[in-house]
Amino acid sequence: MAPRVSKYMTTPVMAVRPTDTLAYARNLMLKKGISRLVVVEDGMKLAGVVTASDIAEALVFRYPKRTIDSIRVEEAMTRDVISIEATRSVKTAAQLMLRNRIGGLPVLDAGGLAGIITRTDIVRSYADRYRGKHRVGDVMRGATVANRGHSVFYIARLLYSDPSGKVIIVDSDNRPIGVIAKRDLLFTTITPEMAVAGGKDRHYKVKRRAVYSDKIVADRMYLVPLAENIMTPDPIVVRPSDDLAHAASIMVSEGIGVLPVVDDDGSLLGVVTKQEILRVVAME
Repeated sequence: MAPRVSKYMTTPVMAVRPTDTLAYARNLMLKKGISRLVVVEDGMKLAGVVTASDIAEALVFRYPKRTIDSIRVEEAMTRDVISIEATRSVKTAAQLMLRNRIGGLPVLDAGGLAGIITRTDIVRSYADRYRGKHRVGDVMRGATVANRGHSVFYIARLLYSDPSGKVIIVDSDNRPIGVIAKRDLLFTTITPEMAVAGGKDRHYKVKRRAVYSDKIVADRMYLVPLAENIMTPDPIVVRPSDDLAHAASIMVSEGIGVLPVVDDDGSLLGVVTKQEILRVVAME
């Protein structure tokens, strides 16, 4: 019998209110190490969900001229929330997430908010119950790749075209050297020290002069952040022959959503993400 949602849901739920700012929501996500918050009003009445991707999309696309502390949660959150009862199966939760292209479901019990179940919780259930049943090579897919010298703006376009919002950074030998997720765009602050870490003459340093009445009044240095500035370096890798439950355990224990799949020479073959594991659970 498939496990119940109540066994794997996360509780208590981290929540914000519609009138809170995105700055507050972002800081709460950072503090708790999560990327999804339930939005409540009138006590604990479910009003919506806001994710790290929602915040990034609001800042980059919807309200590019506004600051993060001027945008309210209600302006970025998803209102038509799909929820699930605590007594339903984890398989049903996986099916709902895949069908609606979402990463988490508020859990209701006796009409009230009881918890939340996310992709991570479902991956944990797979790691617990399905050891030895599937190999990584059975479910891996092609990777979205870039190199360390690509701009963050180029990376952003790739992230929003990849099914799971992940980009693998490879070296000249096609070996994975880093991973970038959507949350990295939101949670990483680029400093001048980071930007020039590779040396004084990096090509992404752009010098512009402020001119007034044909007189140069200031020299300013603008730094264009690159993939190497925001990537998580030295990613954990797996091989096609590895147990998929082992890969699931790594994702849960390390708090990551993607594992590059490599051959015996370390060259990138593809990726396995939480999304692929959800598909397996949904079909069990």
